[in-house]
Amino acid sequence: AVDNLSRGNGGAIRALKAMAPEGSFRAVYGDLGHPSDVDAVFGFTNLKVDTVFHFAAIAYVGESMADPLRYYSNITSNTVHLLDAMRHHEVNKLIYSSTCATYGNVEKLPITESTPTKPINPYGKSKLYAENAIRDYALSNPKFKAAVLRYFNVFGGDPEGRVGELPRAELREHGRISGACFDAALGIIDKLTVMGTKHPTRDGTTIRDFVHVVDLVDAHIAVAEKQKYENPPSLYNVGTGRGVSMKEFVEACKRVTEKEINISYRAEPRPGDYAEVYANVDKIQHELGWKAKYTDLEKSLGHAWGFRKQRDERWE
Repeated sequence: AVDNLSRGNGGAIRALKAMAPEGSFRAVYGDLGHPSDVDAVFGFTNLKVDTVFHFAAIAYVGESMADPLRYYSNITSNTVHLLDAMRHHEVNKLIYSSTCATYGNVEKLPITESTPTKPINPYGKSKLYAENAIRDYALSNPKFKAAVLRYFNVFGGDPEGRVGELPRAELREHGRISGACFDAALGIIDKLTVMGTKHPTRDGTTIRDFVHVVDLVDAHIAVAEKQKYENPPSLYNVGTGRGVSMKEFVEACKRVTEKEINISYRAEPRPGDYAEVYANVDKIQHELGWKAKYTDLEKSLGHAWGFRKQRDERWE
């Protein structure tokens, strides 16, 4: 694992080392923005690197609207650095973490892999440009094979409570709705703010397809085990196939935390936000046999809450 921990958690690295068989997991502090770091990482092991799982990215829509160049550098340019290092070391398998934000505001739901891509914020655009770099590199190198997974809204935590999300204080304003709900339940913030109540949806709030992080991990494993890397790269949506509104999500969160949470609904939408997004997952089910297992919203939120309520607001 390579991480500069700019958004990550050192505690998660320690937890993973504790879970892995001794000597089987190595973590390297490195930055994809520094080509020398990327190049060196491939020499940090005696075993030849077979496959790269590229998860690294900053991922807040609002932040991308305020600081777009940071997103193009962190996501698009850093992917090019990684591809260049893979070329140098003759590593020819890649699984890339992309996003449903590449689709934009679609005309027809649910979203399939053939839905046109029209991203409306720099986060979605920078991810799409990274995808294009991967596809163009594949065209130039017949040996190179890749799979692109377009995540929908990831949430949840390890059901056994060993690993979970613990957002850094300065990132809370950009964070996920579940983290903000937990912050409000713990009294770290005085209220949970939900932006956008006049969207053309069933209750006026945005609708998202929430996929459990463990299901997401299993999707990557399915790609690797079934060797579904291709040239041109294969493409899969990873979601549950159903949408949940922000109001529905907030009410579920209140039930799970069993806390009185002050909710502030604001009519104005969050900059760069989409009204309604949920996936058609027929392709990944048919080709990989993958299907989301954690589809009970409250149980999944319970996994995340179980981890979070045992920790305080400090970053470990």
